[in-house]
Amino acid sequence: MKALFLVCLVVVPLLAQSPLSVEKQKLFDLKRKKQHDETLKLKNSWISPIQLNASWQRTVNAGNFDGTSTKATLSMRQDIFRSGGIWYAIDYAKALGEAQALGIDIEEAAQLQKLYTLKVQIDRDRLKLKQAKLRLKNREIDADVVKERYEAGEADISELSRVMLQVDEAEQSVITFENALETERYELRKLYGTKRLDALTLPEIPLVDKEDYLRRNLEMLRLKKEVAVDLAKYKTVRASYLPKVSVSGSYGYSRFRGDFQNYDGDEYGYGVQFSMPLDINTKKDIEANKLAYLSSKIAEADRKKELEAEYDKHIAAIHTHEKKIAVSKRMIKRYDVLYRFTKREYAAGTKTAYDVASLENALKIQRLEQKIQQKNILLEKLALFFALKH
Repeated sequence: MKALFLVCLVVVPLLAQSPLSVEKQKLFDLKRKKQHDETLKLKNSWISPIQLNASWQRTVNAGNFDGTSTKATLSMRQDIFRSGGIWYAIDYAKALGEAQALGIDIEEAAQLQKLYTLKVQIDRDRLKLKQAKLRLKNREIDADVVKERYEAGEADISELSRVMLQVDEAEQSVITFENALETERYELRKLYGTKRLDALTLPEIPLVDKEDYLRRNLEMLRLKKEVAVDLAKYKTVRASYLPKVSVSGSYGYSRFRGDFQNYDGDEYGYGVQFSMPLDINTKKDIEANKLAYLSSKIAEADRKKELEAEYDKHIAAIHTHEKKIAVSKRMIKRYDVLYRFTKREYAAGTKTAYDVASLENALKIQRLEQKIQQKNILLEKLALFFALKH
């Protein structure tokens, strides 16, 4: 219950005002309005329209008969009983509309997840860029040390070539992260619009528990509605081969003026019709729709198992990142001891400034590593969080 309360608190700032660009949000609003109108239209599709007919006609024949007629009629033919088919049709329209609405939610959630994922990736890769620059500094320190030893005759050319190659690789790594950041900013700009990227903030994202993940998973909710759609369709098709009762009625006005006859007045009629189709393909049609319904149920159960595995995969990844944080903490303790020792030795003249700088950079790299792994954990949480219906 507490976890659910925390999720609700987080959802408010996330979804109260969409961070997507104005154009993308307008598209989603229009999609929802269109889907809502189409659903209402489908729910009322069983109601027959009222036909309005009006005509004027003049007739002249070979016997010099000359007459004009004027007519106006309202008529309707309406099914009032379809062996339950009317209710099944309404259920079908309702379930289909809800499934389509969830499809729009899934599409929007995917874009929101991508937007916030890019935001976190940018923050993470900035840290990685700092790490890469620190590693470059250490490779340059190594190269300077080996170069001095080489010039003093204490190192051979192969050792010098090796460290120079490491410098080159470190420089390439810096360039790679700089390019990745530019690409991520470009992709984020496509989703975020013209707003300042620095204005995009990410609230605390809770870790979704497995039960809640499966219960409110957007994809699972849509699959459940698709099962309901196929069930209602199966029942509707089955009912279409059973007895049907319709009523009809018409009301109008007719006026005639001719050489030998004149009349005008109201006209009306009504009736009841019973019908039932006798089709050789009835059984096959019903069976095909029943199989489609059963297939939907199996697909729902199968996807649920897949989602359980996907959830476990994200949790395992989080545990892996937590282990890396623990390793980094141990490395920081070790480097800190060495760093303090080396600083004392440097003050005593037994260690060089290279040694101090290298260990100081190594400490910074490990501290950045903890922050990087925390960002990686956040990416896993985002994947779980935006899979849910909020």
